[in-house]
Amino acid sequence: MLPGRLIAALILALALSGFAAPLYAQGCSMCRDTTAGSAPRMRQGLRRGIIVLGAAAGVVFVTILLVARGTQPREDEPEASRSYRPLPPPTK
Repeated sequence: MLPGRLIAALILALALSGFAAPLYAQGCSMCRDTTAGSAPRMRQGLRRGIIVLGAAAGVVFVTILLVARGTQPREDEPEASRSYRPLPPPTK
């Protein structure tokens, strides 16, 4: 993907994510009871914590994706070894 197209795709993804419907928790009764009985400041902290953990997981995913995409085959390997070859059947 060209850098300009990548930036355009990112802007489009961000714009579309702004129109997403609000999501609700999965309904875990322990989580719901814990947050309902806590102070408003504690609830806000839990909301921020969820966002931080989600962002960290997203960064790790994108980093692995970019590293895997940028990996080139080694130069000393012949072309035939780069293609998929099934393993031979096991011997007895």
